Amino acid sequence: MRRVPIVLALAAVLAGCSATGPQPSAPGAAPSAPADPIPPVRDPKNLAGTAPCQLLTSAQLTSNRMDLPAQSKKVLDDPGCEWDNKAHTREITIYVDTTNDAMHNVYAQRATFPVFEVTQVAGYPAVLTKNNAAATSCYMQVAAAERQTFIVRFTSLRQGLEEPCGPARALAEDVVANLPPLKG
Repeated sequence: MRRVPIVLALAAVLAGCSATGPQPSAPGAAPSAPADPIPPVRDPKNLAGTAPCQLLTSAQLTSNRMDLPAQSKKVLDDPGCEWDNKAHTREITIYVDTTNDAMHNVYAQRATFPVFEVTQVAGYPAVLTKNNAAATSCYMQVAAAERQTFIVRFTSLRQGLEEPCGPARALAEDVVANLPPLKG
């Protein structure tokens, strides 16, 4: 049963979101870590107005071989959505956090991930993580705006079937393209 470890992994990522981020060192103390490299978001997008199950279009889901209805999910208090296929070969999950500084909190936990990469998705700050280097799930956290982050988890449900980080990145790009601009 893969769902329990996956939900626990997402809960761990999102639980870190309740922290306030890296704390400055006391005067005269040696710095504990270099400043995080996550740049500010340019051209912010609005995640707050879109339900997670509407972040991907039906055409995007079809092109990713998702042929079962969306299922609303939650991790802690964060809303999400999951899609599966009848062949049970792939699974896509998206969670949205619009209240915490999720990107900086994930960065603060970087030592806990065997695979951790600060990157960009369609020009937006992103962090790619895997809970195990050989895992068939890959997480792409993307900052759409300040305190508006979404997490795409792509899982290949057959060991060795496909590398999961390429599809996770492509799906995150689709979500960014679907989001309206943040006004104000």
